[in-house]
Amino acid sequence: MNKKALNFLSIAFLTLVMLVVVCHYTFRPSGLSRIRLLDSGWTVVTKDTVYTDVSLSQIIDKNKVKNPKGNIVSMKKTLMHGKDILFPTLMFLSKYSAFEIYQDGELIYSDSLDKFRSGDFIGTKYNFITLNGFMDSSELELKMYINEDNTYSYEVPVFGNYNDVIRYFIFTNLFPLSSGAFLIIFGVAFFIISLMFYKTLPDILSQLFSSLLLIDLGIWILCYFNLCELFMNTRGHTTEIEYFSLYMMVPLVYLLIGCIQKHYLDWIFMITSTTCAVICLFLFLMHTTGIAHVNLTLGYYQSIAFITLLFLAVTIGRDIVQNKLLPSEKIQLIGLEILAISFLINVAFYYLELFGIVPLNTMTKRSIPMGALAFVFSTMLNYFTYISESYARRKEYASLAHLAYADGLTDLPNRSRYEKYMSDLDKRKADYCIISLDLNGLKEINDNSGHANGDKYLQEFATVLQQCFADKAFIARIGGDEFVAILTREYWEEVDTLITRLQDALEVKNVLYPEYRRSVATGYAMSTELEDADSHAIYLLADKRMYQKKKKMHEKMGMKPRV
Repeated sequence: MNKKALNFLSIAFLTLVMLVVVCHYTFRPSGLSRIRLLDSGWTVVTKDTVYTDVSLSQIIDKNKVKNPKGNIVSMKKTLMHGKDILFPTLMFLSKYSAFEIYQDGELIYSDSLDKFRSGDFIGTKYNFITLNGFMDSSELELKMYINEDNTYSYEVPVFGNYNDVIRYFIFTNLFPLSSGAFLIIFGVAFFIISLMFYKTLPDILSQLFSSLLLIDLGIWILCYFNLCELFMNTRGHTTEIEYFSLYMMVPLVYLLIGCIQKHYLDWIFMITSTTCAVICLFLFLMHTTGIAHVNLTLGYYQSIAFITLLFLAVTIGRDIVQNKLLPSEKIQLIGLEILAISFLINVAFYYLELFGIVPLNTMTKRSIPMGALAFVFSTMLNYFTYISESYARRKEYASLAHLAYADGLTDLPNRSRYEKYMSDLDKRKADYCIISLDLNGLKEINDNSGHANGDKYLQEFATVLQQCFADKAFIARIGGDEFVAILTREYWEEVDTLITRLQDALEVKNVLYPEYRRSVATGYAMSTELEDADSHAIYLLADKRMYQKKKKMHEKMGMKPRV
């Protein structure tokens, strides 16, 4: 890939990052100042403990409030009404829990209680609940019915006007929202482009798997941050889609790496990749069959993903030591490495939050989208580098093939190319017409005017021959002054017209440039004239007829026949 293209893509990537930063810190939507984060002043009641006047971000974590499956957590708070709150709305995140919302002791909303009682899976989602209007204050209670043992924390609820709450939700998730949507759109477009080049560049298979990984990654980001519902109705299956897309990343990464240096031919790689892929699919199958909810298998998946990283690190490290990797492959692997690091950061903060070591933070909303964008950038670099390398190789191959099959003087196909073409004719068993052409007077020009003029004569004739037959015939120079033209059946009825056009064109040259006489003897034969004959026999018949005409031309001009 040339330096100009690399600089362009680098500037494009930096511009994208700058736009995200500028939009986040400059173009804040109106109404955010009216948003209230309901963090302090809560009374939390669990099965065996009561906490009064506490901060929700500090009290609801694994170390202070145990949340085993079946536990009920009640959170109460006096909510003060403001004059600027016309359509009071509460936004909060429920994780693997059913819930009820009471306002002044009255149940105003409930969700997933039937699933809680039956033990069915309840996913994670943001809830936007419109409260009843009130004048001064109201007693708010959130009663959470814990459905999974690993429910560990809740985000601080948000209160405000409905439109302000929606704006706040979108604004605080703008980076993962834009990143996820961009990954899906880019992945689909990249997949279509890769398919267009697949027939001409079969090695582009790794690009296809890269595009599928980008689509899968975009879906996972939208579901992981509970943003998928903004685009489509998942019917409460957002969390399952999140885990399925997450579990699919391991097989897709193996497919991608397998195409690099054709690792799929290595039996160790195939056994490892197949085993890991089957385990990932089996983990999700356990959820669909009701054996174990998908969130309970996350630890097993993370172990498989870690094994995958180690195995691929060893595999790629061996390629680096042996200096096997192409520049395009190195670029792609760098992007994949950055993506893997972003996931490791995400997992690290997941467990730090899980065990109460660090509070809820925005690191997870930054690390993976940034890693994903870096992977997009490396994919684009890899694609342009791969295309450049592929076309350079194809151009070099075409140049070598041209040198092997082209006549050095006239640039027409040479005898080797002609013989291959004739062999293909025999295999196709299609009808054709062979025209044998032999220049008159080449020897005399060489003897009297020098070989330079003889070469000029040959080049002029080759040019005229190409112009007269255009794209209707295969033309080749098969000897010193011997040429051949082959017409397929759709054009062979024009053979006499084309030969006349050729002779007329030579006469025009004679009038304009009379330094020597230009003429050609021709003879042709159809493939249907001889039964069960190969192309060589048809050529011999055409050549025989050409020499018969040439003999008559020499007799007419008083020339001695050439021996």
